[in-house]
Amino acid sequence: MIKKLLIFLILFSSNFAFATFEHLSPLITKVVFQDPNVVLHRDGYLYFNGFEGPGQIEIYSIIGNKIFETSTQDLFQFKLISPLESGNMYIIRVNSNGKIKTFKIVSS
Repeated sequence: MIKKLLIFLILFSSNFAFATFEHLSPLITKVVFQDPNVVLHRDGYLYFNGFEGPGQIEIYSIIGNKIFETSTQDLFQFKLISPLESGNMYIIRVNSNGKIKTFKIVSS
């Protein structure tokens, strides 16, 4: 009887010795940050929000033809008279502080 109990304890403890335990995270969360840089087309103007400092603005047609280019000393709440035709899609490229942001808009 003692022999069987001893064998059982050895086999039972060996399972724990070779077992692997997985570390499980109690909760996985996903953090999403919204980009503060925004380009809006409204009432014949292009509005640039969230940018700071000097910058360069380039406007391209959807097929890649450059339509307009300008530079400004301060992009903070910058407003530009829109050279865009209504109903077309455009690509706006903003170079500010060495960072380039690209936006796709449809003029209305």
